[in-house]
Amino acid sequence: MLQLHGLRPQTVYEYKAIVDGEQQPETFTFATFPPKGRAAKFSLGFGGGAGYTPQHEYMWDTILSHKLQFFSLLGDNVYIDHPQRPATQQFCYYRRQSRPEYRRFSGHTPVFAIWDDHDFTFNDGVGSPFVDQPAWKMAVWRLFQNQWNNPYYGGGEAAPGCWFDFSRGDVDFFMLDCRYYREQPEGHPGASMLGVVQKQWLFEKLKNSSATFKVIASSVPWAQGTKPGSLDTWDGHPREREEIFRFIENNKIEGVILLSADRHRSDVWKIERPNGYDFYEFESSKLTNIHTHKTMPGAIFSYNKKCSFGQLDFDTTLDDPKATFRIFSIDDEEIYSLTVFKSDLSFKTMKSKGAK
Repeated sequence: MLQLHGLRPQTVYEYKAIVDGEQQPETFTFATFPPKGRAAKFSLGFGGGAGYTPQHEYMWDTILSHKLQFFSLLGDNVYIDHPQRPATQQFCYYRRQSRPEYRRFSGHTPVFAIWDDHDFTFNDGVGSPFVDQPAWKMAVWRLFQNQWNNPYYGGGEAAPGCWFDFSRGDVDFFMLDCRYYREQPEGHPGASMLGVVQKQWLFEKLKNSSATFKVIASSVPWAQGTKPGSLDTWDGHPREREEIFRFIENNKIEGVILLSADRHRSDVWKIERPNGYDFYEFESSKLTNIHTHKTMPGAIFSYNKKCSFGQLDFDTTLDDPKATFRIFSIDDEEIYSLTVFKSDLSFKTMKSKGAK
């Protein structure tokens, strides 16, 4: 990994790549981020469900045109489903990375990534509470690290995983690993999705955050009923989900926004809470997939007609800071938008004006 020093915040820099001593013709750019803790305006994109589909690969050019501060891949970033075949995993990654559309996108846009079942194991598969069981987990984790330049990876060799956090201005992001330590939920209502170490990390990070907004990203949906009859979402681990929500409420942690992926559509969900402010969940996971999941009547909004991605626009310079979620189709049509204000995510105004 190359480290650069002396860069100015909120500045665009150009760079070229040199391969085998020869300078490549393309000129790429990257933009540095606002100083941590300082009010700022910026936009990010997110999504999952990015199976390799040649006719849909122009999605990366669509996203690139938005000039986002960064993009977060929330799982099923490629479809591998062979945890014991490293050559297959590498082929699936290199096939995507060799596409000119993706090369343009990643050459100009910082990309952070967590995984879900199809990156980690088989469909709806789990890990275990143990570091090295099943035996293939460590190798899959190391190969995943070689693909994505995240700030760090879980607790390192002692507690592997792909969870991490980072900040942009006065917004903190907490990216979760929902597979490595996940226990089977069937017959075990107290089973964990996150594991002991990761959950303690999340609680400490949330409690110590002074950011205006705290974004918690999960590879699977939070709200009930997003995948009826399935235990693969947080519906399969309801006690732990409630433990997380109650921790937020008991510690009066304001400004929490939930992100998720997995379902092949883009949704907005409102999770009503009797003893705290209601949570808003923004879900998107049909970046390039052909397969589509049906829309859900319980959502505030649910879209599946075309491939799509989610965009979050933050403006924390306002007296009442806001976050606007927008859904864009692969053809760059704005499908829907919803704005949530900081005052909507506050214990002082639990009977708030609601999302605008």
